Amino acid sequence: MTAAVYHSAIFFDLDGTLIEGPFGVGVWPNVLDDLARKTGLERRALYEHIIAENERRQNDESFSALAAMDWDDITAAVAGQLGVRLAAGVCELAAAHAGQARVLDDGARILRQLAAPERALVVATKGLAKYQRPTLDALGLTPLFDAVLTPDVHNALKKQRAFFGDWPERARLCIMVGDRYDDDVEAPAGYGFKTVWKLADLPDAHRALDPFARARVYAYAPEQRAHADAIIVSLGELPDVISWLEQSLIQT
Repeated sequence: MTAAVYHSAIFFDLDGTLIEGPFGVGVWPNVLDDLARKTGLERRALYEHIIAENERRQNDESFSALAAMDWDDITAAVAGQLGVRLAAGVCELAAAHAGQARVLDDGARILRQLAAPERALVVATKGLAKYQRPTLDALGLTPLFDAVLTPDVHNALKKQRAFFGDWPERARLCIMVGDRYDDDVEAPAGYGFKTVWKLADLPDAHRALDPFARARVYAYAPEQRAHADAIIVSLGELPDVISWLEQSLIQT
């Protein structure tokens, strides 16, 4: 077993958590406009078709993690099913519009505030490296991380334990920070991670509470059996949450 070399490893989701990537502003508008012109179908229906194909692949073990998350292949397959071809691939569009991405919540400053020799800061994203790396580079975020985990690295989806490789053994405390319940709360909680769920849309009564109290009173759906350790509304709350979680480990 790998000996722990960090006190804590903090894993960051990207889209919706740390950044607003180029897909919303550059990739999907171009792909959907192209498909709509060539098929006469509505953009919403086309987008739903693409997302359904992605979800089908994620739930079909005959697809590798790379194939499940390869938007180039997914959109080309959907276009083929509709009898057309796309003018530009997703990878090409993502790179071309990487400069339109933006960092959320003054995230670069938060990352610098969290940086410490005893902590590892790690990207943990469902997006393949060919889509995410250009964005991280364009935003100047790449040097702020100790590692970037994508499905390419261990050929595993983010919801699978193999996605994280040996990182859970390299730190005494693993903390996942993200905005999706399935990938950022449910799955990592099952691996023994602490989880910090970023939810901007909360009732005012909940927003007034501290992040740990929010997680206790949040109205989880019956099927959401795993509960977050903390719920934050912005990354500005994260340093205090991390400090508390780390201190709790020391005291146990």
